[in-house]
Amino acid sequence: MYFVSYLFVRSATGIDIPRSVKIGPGLMIHHFGGVIIHPQAELGADCTLRHGVTIGVRKDDDHPPVIGDRVTFGAYAQVLGDVTIGDDVLIGSLTLVLNDIPSNSTVVGIPGKVVSTDSDEASS
Repeated sequence: MYFVSYLFVRSATGIDIPRSVKIGPGLMIHHFGGVIIHPQAELGADCTLRHGVTIGVRKDDDHPPVIGDRVTFGAYAQVLGDVTIGDDVLIGSLTLVLNDIPSNSTVVGIPGKVVSTDSDEASS
């Protein structure tokens, strides 16, 4: 029964989140469609995903990403490979994250680069 329901929801919404994904409470998906999450990925609490987000691997034998709490993904953001995203991170639209991102950061670009952190604001 699960597989039939899974296929129906995936077809109807364009969202592919297998039941094996570890997801903290408070996941918000804005503007459904095109969201794909690797079956072994981990998402922390209160994350926000916008349309077109992919959280997956770069190659078959890769480990999936581990996402911290309160991470916000812009539209079409991609997080690929064995990376860790810290807590309270903003990932810009169309950003490709291939490396670990520290907590309290904003990352943008292809490939993604950290453009600000809370420590930047504290020193200003």
